[in-house]
Amino acid sequence: MTIDVSEVKRRLMVLLNDTNMVSEYIRQYGPAMDIKYIKQMKEARARASRMTTHGSGEDPLFEIQQQCPVCGKDAIPGYELRAKSQQIIQNKFLVPVYKGVSGFKTVDYTMVAVTVCPRCLFASPDKKDFNRAAQGSQPEVKSQLIGNVIMTLQEKIGERKALLKSISNYETYFKMPRLDDAAIASYRLAISRANVEAYYEQPYSYYKMGAYALRIAKIMKDGGIDNREGLREALGFYEEAFRTSNCPSEEIEMQVIYTIVALYIRLGELKKANSYIGVFTNLKNARAAEMKTDPKVNLIAIEKWTERSRFLWEERENPDLFKDD
Repeated sequence: MTIDVSEVKRRLMVLLNDTNMVSEYIRQYGPAMDIKYIKQMKEARARASRMTTHGSGEDPLFEIQQQCPVCGKDAIPGYELRAKSQQIIQNKFLVPVYKGVSGFKTVDYTMVAVTVCPRCLFASPDKKDFNRAAQGSQPEVKSQLIGNVIMTLQEKIGERKALLKSISNYETYFKMPRLDDAAIASYRLAISRANVEAYYEQPYSYYKMGAYALRIAKIMKDGGIDNREGLREALGFYEEAFRTSNCPSEEIEMQVIYTIVALYIRLGELKKANSYIGVFTNLKNARAAEMKTDPKVNLIAIEKWTERSRFLWEERENPDLFKDD
């Protein structure tokens, strides 16, 4: 029996009412109607709506308009948090977790932090990577990205589009509330951008890719999916950041080492975790020797992240150590 794909798409459109969800359904399950899978996709959309903002109170998000530095598209919507609207804590991998305060709803800002250009799929959670038009007394702001990075990103539009496979309406796909797949795709596109920055040896590029991969891992875990692959991907980026000394800031460099320790403990590779704790000891000894001739240097950052790493090490047998992470 020949399957009428167009008829299946028509019926899916009636049930899902979203062209991107229909495309995603066909990609995942093929051109066959299955009410179980349709229900799963509708539940995922409902969960995304609940997760983006929930609880009572004022919406903590506000929209800003940006211009893509790669293709020049105007009026790209990005989302910012209102000041003091959220209590922000970090999990053990330093990924932020949000809770509404002062009469504001709770927002899972991780889901919408990345702004995506719907024309060329340039993506970043850092608003400084975009152009901003002059507004009132505010002058025009240019992207902080260097020219070579922008030029290469222009050449790689096809590669970014290939990451999204069957998705055709990018503007709809990345609208609020974002499904888990769309949120993960936004970070995949951001990793693609940061990878170009790494090629041009831009500072913090590997650190950024590690941070994006950890956010993907968090979205996966929140969705009930095994995220070990995402954690390993993040680990690779952070180890490269450490190996290449890609983080000029000592505070960020110490965070990188701490996160490597945390990831190795979470993945059960304790010998490697302990070896990176030893890195802190070596750094501390070298800095103590340096302090003898230069009173301006200090051990503050090294000691802070050494202590946090040792806490994880001491609690490594605790089955609940990473329960909420």
